[in-house]
Order: sequence, then structure tokens, then C-alpha cells
Amino acid sequence: KWSDVDLSTRLLRLNETKAGEWQTVPINEEARQVLVLRMRRRDEICPDTPFVFFHEVARPNAQVGDRVKDLKGSFRRACNEAGIKNFRIHDLRHTFASWLVMGGVSIFKVSRLLRHSSVTETERYAHLAPDHLHEAAAIGGFSAHFQHIEESLKAVV
Repeated sequence: KWSDVDLSTRLLRLNETKAGEWQTVPINEEARQVLVLRMRRRDEICPDTPFVFFHEVARPNAQVGDRVKDLKGSFRRACNEAGIKNFRIHDLRHTFASWLVMGGVSIFKVSRLLRHSSVTETERYAHLAPDHLHEAAAIGGFSAHFQHIEESLKAVV
């Protein structure tokens, strides 16, 4: 519902989660702009609807402004029209996580964004950041010049 969208802070409130408690999710500027377009569309078609995703035309079981209850059918049709096969709406979540890790976002932050209850759930994406250990070693200040010294080591007797 629009009451769960805060465009000024770019936060969405999720009232019903698997954990059974409400949570907030940050959105980027591009997503905020999409929501602004949805709001304009709502104002044109059905300004009184509280729903972000609503029926724009009447159907046998839904009036204009009623909540869209299931996005899976629309998503499947969009994929078919685009020629995309074997792709589920949940795959977008995996893509999001993969792109974040490949972009250098820490597993901890990815875990928080995905709202995993444990970082262990997110570790399946860790292999997508192969340079993370090299970067960590570089932060520690270790470099090759510590491996060699000008004078050879002498045995202590």
C-alpha cells in the first residue's frame, strides 16, 4: 500500500515477512522514480486506491483499483514476450544478490539487504567475489618487500 512507501527516505515497510515481523527495505533512486510513475498512474486511473499495484481495467473478479493479488502471471507473460525462458520472479532476488557481491558489497551488507536471518544463508554468494581475500590482505599492509631482506639470515648458535 502507499502507506508503506516513504519516498522521502526511500524506504519500504514490509508488514508481512516470513519472520512474522515488520521490516523496512531501502530502495535506490531508480526504484523511487518508478514508484513516482506508479503514483502518477494511480492519480490518472483510480486516485482513491491505497494500492501501489492495482487493476487498471475491470475483470471478472476485480474492479478498477483493486489490489493485484499475484504478480506471477504478469511476470510470466512479460518473460514470454521478451523470449526469456526458465526464469522465475524469485530469480530476480538471486540476481540482485549476485550483482551486489560481484560489485564488492560485503556479504554482511548483502545479508541485511536480503533480510536473511543469518549471514550463513548469504554465504552461497561469496564465491562470486574472488578478489575479496586479496583486498583484505592489501588492507593488512602485507607486501612482497617483507619477504626479502638484503642481508642473508644467519643461524643463531
